[in-house]
Amino acid sequence: MKSPLQRHPVFTWVRSLRSKILLSHLAVIFIAAIITSFSLLSLAESYFLNALENSLISQAHVITQSLLPQLHIEAPDPQIGQAFNAIQQQVIGNLNVQVIAPSDLLENKAASPLSNAELNSLRDITIELSSTIETRFLLIDQEGSTVISSADLDLEPYKEIPATQDAFSGQITSSVEKIKDEEWLFVATPLLQQDETVAVLLLGHPLRDIAAVLADLRTRLILAVGIAIPLASLLAFSLSRNLLRPVNVLADAARGMQAGVFDIAIPVERSDELGQLSRTFDSMRNRLLETEKLRTQFISDVSHELRTPLTAIKGLTESLQDGAVEDPEVRDRFLASIERETDRLIRMTNDLLTLTRVDAGGMKLKLESLDLRKLLEDTKTKLSPEAKRRGVQIQMELPKTPIMVTVDHDRIDQVLTNILDNALKHSPADEEILVTLRDANRKKQDPNPSSGSYPASLMDEAFKPTLRSGPHVVIWVQDRGTGVPAEDLPHVFERFYRADFSRSRDHGGSGLGLSIARAIMDAHGGHIQLLSPSPDWDGSGNPGATVVLVFPTGFPNF
Repeated sequence: MKSPLQRHPVFTWVRSLRSKILLSHLAVIFIAAIITSFSLLSLAESYFLNALENSLISQAHVITQSLLPQLHIEAPDPQIGQAFNAIQQQVIGNLNVQVIAPSDLLENKAASPLSNAELNSLRDITIELSSTIETRFLLIDQEGSTVISSADLDLEPYKEIPATQDAFSGQITSSVEKIKDEEWLFVATPLLQQDETVAVLLLGHPLRDIAAVLADLRTRLILAVGIAIPLASLLAFSLSRNLLRPVNVLADAARGMQAGVFDIAIPVERSDELGQLSRTFDSMRNRLLETEKLRTQFISDVSHELRTPLTAIKGLTESLQDGAVEDPEVRDRFLASIERETDRLIRMTNDLLTLTRVDAGGMKLKLESLDLRKLLEDTKTKLSPEAKRRGVQIQMELPKTPIMVTVDHDRIDQVLTNILDNALKHSPADEEILVTLRDANRKKQDPNPSSGSYPASLMDEAFKPTLRSGPHVVIWVQDRGTGVPAEDLPHVFERFYRADFSRSRDHGGSGLGLSIARAIMDAHGGHIQLLSPSPDWDGSGNPGATVVLVFPTGFPNF
């Protein structure tokens, strides 16, 4: 029993398939947005840092060539073209510095590595950056002392900065350091003279502008995600509703079928997997509807069939109780009728049991190799007393050589007995029943000149629709009765179906014989068909009927 919480609408919605689809879509979109945002921020930060690093390296080239021409940087010059002059004007032209005249620097171009006097001279140069330029630079000698500094930076000792340490090893490196709670990017470039690192030029630039750009980008991304999530929610809700509409239709149909309502139309508007599911479900519904109709009809037919003999037995019993038992002749006649109706009930019960096993897939076949000729002769012998009583002759046209098939003896005997018994019941007196056995694999059939036999060409044409590819044999059972109306032929193998009054309960049948025969033939991989009128009917007399039985000789590979 569900708790009140489980019956709550919110709990029900959370457990629904729609909520799972909706939440899964939102989760995917949210995770994708977060990953994209972090990736974009990371790429932007990396791009800005790389751009600033390249700019600082370019400035290092400018400063080195302008202030220290006797030194050089062991790195390719930046490919900046005309922008080089702009950077030079921005970085150097805006510097309020006192520098050695270019002519004086050129005179020292061939000098030896920096002497103490030269370092002292450079140290005395006063350099002040203009208020519009935030880049700071320092010249650090091999001892770690600051030779030139454009500003006082609270980052002593400078030689301990990782970038400076790597630069003294001859590498141009960069690192991010924090000065007074503010991050700076430092680029250290080694200054070489005669392939020896004599100093390091350290340039630094605050990252507040990049941080501001990234903060603005972060705000925009949060705003974009905040707008995208509701829109994605609406889209996911609409998508889940459209996606689940066929499922809801199927669920409603299933609930209706559970309540016994099968005539529910299921529209199929899609060509995807859900459309295939709808078509399959609709096919199942039609099968269930047909099965339900057959079940209802079957129960009605069984009730009707059982009521007739039971009513007769009850009436006869009451008559005997009312005094008919005193008359020996009446008593014997009534008892014979009771016995006949009881036998009919037993046959019907056995037939119903057989059909139940067939429907449940429980018909077990005991296959063995048999000669159909002998099986037909045994059936004729068994029914000869009944044929003699009715004044009907059973003629058989059988090949001289054995016709071997792999079948269940008892089941095929049941089929042949039912077919011949029906033919006897519906054949007028002084008529004959013709049974023909033919091996369809043989080019020439054994001659058996009988006035009632079918010409081979007539059989081939008449029964061509019933024959199958592969090795098989055919049995034709032809009677000269009243035949079966054309409108009844498609239904003769249905349970409890009777074509007309002449094939009614007066003959003592249960209405299940042909249904059982078809089930047994299908289990053997064979085929049964009823033709009426008989193919050789010339238009005079009764049209008759012919039952065609097709047996595979290579069962089960039929």
